[in-house]
Amino acid sequence: MKQITFSLHTAIQMEDGIRQVQREMELGNFQHAIFHVFSGIEEEAMIMAVVGRLSQVFPGDPIVGTLSAGEIVEDKIPEKGIIASALLFEQTEIHVLRGLSVKGHEKEVGSELVRRANAIPDLKAVELLLPGTEFSTRTMFEELKKINHGTAVYGGYSGGHRLEQSEHFIFDENGIDRDAVYAICYSGKDFHVQVDKSAGWQRLGMPLKVTKADENRLMEIDHAPAVEVYEKYLQISRDKNFAEETFEFPLMAEMDGEELLRHTITVEEDGTLDLAGFVEEGMSIYLSYGNPEDIIRKVDKRLEQVSAFQPEAVMLFSCSVRKSFWESFAEIELKPFAEIANSSGFYTWGEVMRNPETDKLYEYNITMLSVAMREGDPEPKTEQKLYRVDDTALQGQASLLKRLSKLVAATTGELQKAYMDLSIMNKKLEVMADYDGLTRMFNRRKIEECIEKHLSAAKESGRPAGMIMLDIDHFKEVNDTYGHGIGDEVLSILGSLCIRMVKDRGGNLGRWGGEEFMIILPDTDTEEAHRFAEELRTAVEETSFPCVEHLTISLGVCRADGQENYSDIYRRVDKALYEAKRGGRNRTVLSEDR
Repeated sequence: MKQITFSLHTAIQMEDGIRQVQREMELGNFQHAIFHVFSGIEEEAMIMAVVGRLSQVFPGDPIVGTLSAGEIVEDKIPEKGIIASALLFEQTEIHVLRGLSVKGHEKEVGSELVRRANAIPDLKAVELLLPGTEFSTRTMFEELKKINHGTAVYGGYSGGHRLEQSEHFIFDENGIDRDAVYAICYSGKDFHVQVDKSAGWQRLGMPLKVTKADENRLMEIDHAPAVEVYEKYLQISRDKNFAEETFEFPLMAEMDGEELLRHTITVEEDGTLDLAGFVEEGMSIYLSYGNPEDIIRKVDKRLEQVSAFQPEAVMLFSCSVRKSFWESFAEIELKPFAEIANSSGFYTWGEVMRNPETDKLYEYNITMLSVAMREGDPEPKTEQKLYRVDDTALQGQASLLKRLSKLVAATTGELQKAYMDLSIMNKKLEVMADYDGLTRMFNRRKIEECIEKHLSAAKESGRPAGMIMLDIDHFKEVNDTYGHGIGDEVLSILGSLCIRMVKDRGGNLGRWGGEEFMIILPDTDTEEAHRFAEELRTAVEETSFPCVEHLTISLGVCRADGQENYSDIYRRVDKALYEAKRGGRNRTVLSEDR
């Protein structure tokens, strides 16, 4: 295969490019071709004139295109214009599937695209071109993940150079589409493709929580208007420059272990952020910042993979915000790909890539997708060249940014570690506040909370709870004879036994004081509570304890339906336990109903 990319700024350039493709088609053994047209110009008549000329010269070869926020020709980003990229194949076949009238029919369109794609023999890759996020892409992606496992799925969203007010459309030889999705399918036994992403943005500060969201609209973070995260931490005012100023500090959301960057397109009057990508309520979300050193490191890692793959062509789908971040240095991360193989692509308004393990599709922002392609097996190589981003051009402000990023990364890391340490300590304190340290069961305060909760539930549902109070028989003699160390060990072993049995029954258990314990069993009538108490008494009697060998417990049982107050229930169960002790111990006494 081969890739030829040429500019269409003028008629002369276009005709020169066309002749180059024709020569390659004649000299090479190329049977199939597809043309990608990337246009930074929004003039539809001009675009369709270009597409018409290509269609006239290359009838039958598919032509697809998108409005772009920047055009990539090898390692260059030319001035805003129109470029064409011709992919020529010896055997690989291309099928362009079009999903039309998508809005409101996302599920049906996605399902139909899957049906048609999966019917193509030896399907290897599906490239998606999308006009924007006006429709529910997630609904469609839920269907598209059903494309045959092992098929690479990737692509990008259209959008022009004017980030504050841009059109979004895709097109082919039939015209402009604003409510469509193109799925370009590559198939063939000898076609090979490798796709991966590069980001490099890092978390800034502590995790925040999305508390209100609707698809691409982020309304509240930690129950406050979402815009306040920028006003509070970065002093960015919600004026006409808000979106541009926040590009440098996008939000980073977590989903299924994936880090999804989200930049703001607009801010609404109520503080809602309209994002280039969806968010969900309950997501953890962070402010983030671009660290040039880490971005380059991620690109270098990807370059190693691409180089080892030995592609014959590379396509790049890179976010427009990424271009804005690099400003005049954007080409440094494009150049190494162009050194490996002929490359082309465009700057997007969002990137799409399928997880090859789960088959799930994700929307990305501020990310660069690199698609390496070849036909046939790679050439054997004795030595592999090392391709790296040359960052020596980063001088002045860019060099200062690198140093500041290192400082922010170090301090953020320390802050996050302190936060994690504090979280762990808080969890330990919560455990200490709720649990008895010796028996590992609830303490009295916590078991009282559980009892009150279950009593309220019993009153509301009409289904009673069972309360059991137990006491270790002659426990004072254990301490007096063997010492408090053995007494503590006995309490610990007994606690483990009771916890296991009560947990299996779905109840709660707490240390009431000394050697007394209280149990609450929800949805349990008197007979069931009495039967469980007897099972527990028998299990304790059959347990071997250190030094003392065997000991027994006495239990009082009562029915609690929530109709009487807590103190009256306690008096009844305590009286039943007293009757068990007075009646000879090692027995269960059932309280009389009130």
